[in-house]
Amino acid sequence: MATYDWLFNVLGLRKWCDAGASDGPMSMAQLLAKTGNAAPQSGVNFAFPSLDELNKACGQISQTRDVIKGLENGFLAIRPALRTVLDPITQPLSWMLDGTLYLFMTAPWFLIMALILVAVWFSTRSFSVLLFNAFCLSFFAFVDHFEPAMQTFAVILVCTIISALFGIPIGIAMSKYNRLQKAIIPVLDLLQTLPTFVYLIPLIFLFPIGESRLYGIAIITASQSSFMPLCQ
Repeated sequence: MATYDWLFNVLGLRKWCDAGASDGPMSMAQLLAKTGNAAPQSGVNFAFPSLDELNKACGQISQTRDVIKGLENGFLAIRPALRTVLDPITQPLSWMLDGTLYLFMTAPWFLIMALILVAVWFSTRSFSVLLFNAFCLSFFAFVDHFEPAMQTFAVILVCTIISALFGIPIGIAMSKYNRLQKAIIPVLDLLQTLPTFVYLIPLIFLFPIGESRLYGIAIITASQSSFMPLCQ
């Protein structure tokens, strides 16, 4: 006898529930109970009215796996429509990332290294920082990791520039308009609370893993919460 048989009997829904009974696949809990390997229960136990528990008493109520399957099918059904809207919006980012990656991969290593060191010198004016960067770049080249390092650097460079272009103006606007600040601060707090790679979960659903804009959008989204407060 299921835990909540009495509930559907009191409500007069027994015939309706029995009409929906089926011989579908059993849940893990049902399999364990049938094989005698279910976890022993001690003391007073009153099962929470979850979908699986209610399904035991009324076959018309869907099991948890059925609801999850329905949600999954719903997401897969709307994916083409979302791609139709998002592809034109994110295509410029894909062009920028692919172009920068092509430039970094085709240019001679000594030219890329020289340009990076020149940029480091003009931005820091520190000889020790220049030597440290020269050592790191030389180490990457020595262990045959210069190309992957430059791929990562190219993606971060493009995404940092885009984040600054969007984040700095929005941060300045937040400092001037209190209503805008009150609306955006909770969003920034949420973005700072979430782990960085969480942003990849919905993006993997929308874009193939091999596309460069997938990682670009994740980096831009993660960095916005750091850029905007600096401008307030």
